[in-house]
Parts: sequence; C-alpha cells; structure tokens
Amino acid sequence: MYETEEFNKNGFHFYRMKGGTSYVDVCPERGGMVTAFNADGEDVLFMNEATLFDTSKNVRGGIPVLFPIAGQLTNHTYKWKGTSYQMANHGLARTRPWTVASRHTDENHAELTLSFQSNEETRESYPFDFEVLLTYALAGGKLSIKQRIKNLSPDPMPVYPGYHPYFAIKDKTISLKTEATQYLDYNDGQIKPFSGTIDLNGLKESVVLKNGSIEADFNSAKKLVIDADQAFRYSVLWVEGDQPFVCIEPWTARTNALNDDPSSLQLVKPDKPLELRVSIALANR
Repeated sequence: MYETEEFNKNGFHFYRMKGGTSYVDVCPERGGMVTAFNADGEDVLFMNEATLFDTSKNVRGGIPVLFPIAGQLTNHTYKWKGTSYQMANHGLARTRPWTVASRHTDENHAELTLSFQSNEETRESYPFDFEVLLTYALAGGKLSIKQRIKNLSPDPMPVYPGYHPYFAIKDKTISLKTEATQYLDYNDGQIKPFSGTIDLNGLKESVVLKNGSIEADFNSAKKLVIDADQAFRYSVLWVEGDQPFVCIEPWTARTNALNDDPSSLQLVKPDKPLELRVSIALANR
C-alpha cells in the first residue's frame, strides 16, 4: 500500500510519497521541486541542504523545475512581438512557491499534483496568463512526472520547459546509452562525435545530446533510466567541479531558444494544453 506523509523541516513543508522500499519528497514552497528520491534504498538524487533551506541561493540538488524556459537568455533578455522582457536563468517556476492541487494514494501508486499560476509579477517577465499542473507519481520504484501547461491568454504562448535533476553519480566519466551519435560541447562550441562515453571532468559549461531518453551508469550495480516523451529533444549534461553529482537534464529546446531558435519553441494554444511526461528509475546493469 502506498501513502503520503507530511512533515516540516527548517521552516519548509514537505510531502513524502512512500511505497514499498521507495519514497519521493516534494517541497511545494521551493519551486515545486522533488528534493529526494530513494529507490529501493538507493539515494538517486544529490542534495545540498544548505542551498535548499536558504532562499537566497539556487538549490543545488533534487529536480528543479524549469518553466517557461530551460537555460539562459543573452543578457537575461528576449523580445516577443517587438517588446523586450527580462527573465532569470531557467525561467520563473523554480524560485516561486507552488500550491497543492490534489493528492491520491491506492495500493498501486501515490501521486501529488501541484499548481503554478501566472500573476502580476510573472507577467512582468512573461506576458501570458497560464496555469501549470505538475503531477508527481511513485509506482514500483519509478518516479513519473507529468506536466500540463494551460494557456489562459488569447494568443499562442511560447514555452520550452525542462528539468534539472542532480543525480548522485560520482564518476564524471560517464557511460551513456542513447540514440545520439554526436554532442554539442558548450565549452568550445564544437560538435563532437559520441561513442558511448563522455568525460565531464574539469568542464565548466554543459554538453548537449539530441535525445531526451537516455540511460547512464549510476554505480557498479545500477543504471539510471530516463524515459522522456518526444517533446524532450535534448539531454543536457553538467557538473560542478568535484561535487558528487552529474546533472542529466531533459530539455525541450536548447538554451537561449527564445532568441536563437524561435522555430524550436512549443506554442501552446489557448484551447489546447500541452502535456509532457518523463520518468526516472534505477535498473540492474
């Protein structure tokens, strides 16, 4: 039987979905993010708790939610229909509180749905009315994330969301299984052949493979399996020095797409919400 518990820690309120030997923690106040995912006794995610509980810092860990954009904008600026706007790295959602919309448990799974809505403040950076529903589900040791983006404005709304998981992978020379045959290295701007392994040691900037579904060696016994729908066209890999994590991030477009590649944007119509799905699990190697 699955269940959902609530607890407080350092002034924040958390929800823990539990089932079998696995659990998922979610903090709606901290950008609606997953803060922990334990699958059969393995901590799948890295978390720097000092950044989690300090709202002046960007969280280093868990699964930050990137909406309406993933990545950075040149000078934090973009134009839409002739007007300039400014937006922080990775958008609006990860630094703002979400609200709990619903929750459900039964003998097969537990799920928690959060809501993030536009307001006067968000419209200063992003001139649209919207509601994002984010449903986290735990079943059989797998974390599934469904995102439903509703455009409440009269005009089509551009988005290219993503996620920023910090996986507890210590080895920076990472073996991957993907359909991609090459990758873009933002450290030197070069497109390079991919033959199954990428050495991330010492890299300051990310590298990008064109495929959102991917498998990676997690440790000597387990592999990490990210299964994303076709809208997630890219996997962004990033490390930070010798910190014990590797970020493998499903994105729907590349960084700065609002400026560099408008054709890659998802345009959400007022009468047709956009639904996105991704799941994360560990499996035996």
